[in-house]
This record gives sequence, C-alpha cells and structure tokens, in this order.
Amino acid sequence: MDAVLLYWDDMLLMMGPDGEPVTYLYDEPIILIPECDGVRILSNASMEFLQRVPDSTVSIFTIGSTSPAALLYDALDHFDRRSAKVETSFLFFFSVA
Repeated sequence: MDAVLLYWDDMLLMMGPDGEPVTYLYDEPIILIPECDGVRILSNASMEFLQRVPDSTVSIFTIGSTSPAALLYDALDHFDRRSAKVETSFLFFFSVA
C-alpha cells in the first residue's frame, strides 16, 4: 500500500509511506471512489483523480538526476530555450548512453 486517505468534513488527509501527511481542503462535501491505480474524487463542481507519481516521472524530475531520461529532458529544455548549453547537454548524453 502506498498511501491511506482520511476524509473529514472539509479535509482530505493523505498519509504516505514516509509518514508525512498531505492535506487537501475542499469547500464542499466530496465522494471518494477507489480505483485500481488511484482514487477518484467527486464533488458537485469537479472531478479529480489522485494517483501515485510513476517512478519514471520521479527519475526525470528528481533534482540532480543523471538518468538518461533526465539528461534528455534537460537537453530538450536547453534546446527549447535556445540555450548554448544544448550542445554540452547532448554531448554529455551521448557519452553516457
């Protein structure tokens, strides 16, 4: 189990595996619908889906990550910003791969 959700009148509390609570506040009553890969949160005004962040996403966006996907994403970011670092990023990526 990755997390446990606790719901009170206007608050949804998520307790993760590290024990740190995450609080979500709502202005109206909600209904929680468990799914195989998360939980659907329904209110009169909206529908949300709360799920675990995939490991592949964590490996890309962790600060200082040197995974190939993170290096490629960094190179794309430099390319999109037309940064001179794009060449260095691509050379480093291809030397690691």
